[in-house]
Parts: sequence; C-alpha cells; structure tokens
Amino acid sequence: MWKSLKTAMALALVLLMSATVAMAEDAGGKKETQTKTGVVKSVDLTAKTIVVMVKRELAFSIPADAKILQGSTPKTLADIKVGDTVAVDYSTPSKDNRVASKVVIGAAGTSAAPGASAK
Repeated sequence: MWKSLKTAMALALVLLMSATVAMAEDAGGKKETQTKTGVVKSVDLTAKTIVVMVKRELAFSIPADAKILQGSTPKTLADIKVGDTVAVDYSTPSKDNRVASKVVIGAAGTSAAPGASAK
C-alpha cells in the first residue's frame, strides 16, 4: 500500500512540475509585445481581424479589450479602413496567432509597401 501511495505522490509531483513549466512558458510568450507598422489590406468586422502588409501580409486578431486610437482619440474596429497605415502592438500566444493589444491608425513615419495604394 505504501509503495502505491509513494508512486502516486511521485506521479502527482511530476505532473505539477510539468504544469508549472508549461504555465511559465505561456506567460512568458504572452507578455512579449512586438510592434509592426504597415498598410491595412483587409478588415473583417465579423471575425474581428485585420490583415496588414508589412514585408508580407500579417493577420491580427482584435479582441474587445484592444485599444484602437487615431492620435489620442479612441476609435473602433469599424474605423479602420483598407489603405490606412497602422501600427499594431501585439503578442503571439501561439505560432501564427497574433493578438493585438493596441492599434494606432495613421501611424506616422511609415511608408506603404510596394504596390500598396492608400485610399
């Protein structure tokens, strides 16, 4: 009986340590914020995403708590238009999943990607 109890406790300890490492890795990945600036290629109000041409097209999820600004004026996802230049602060919680925390419309000091036209 003691042997099976010790085995169960050892297994529980291994699982607890694995879960702690996994949570630390997740938290570390979510905290790192990057910024990309480019021209909006598409806006999907239903899916709450935008696609921005940087060096290539990058898709960003826009959660309800993301800040969307034009200068210092708060805006909504519906205010982002194709052809706008935007700066997107985002994290990548998993591969190819970019989640925006802030979108600035009309970001200054940027140039449109070749072949992109502002509207």
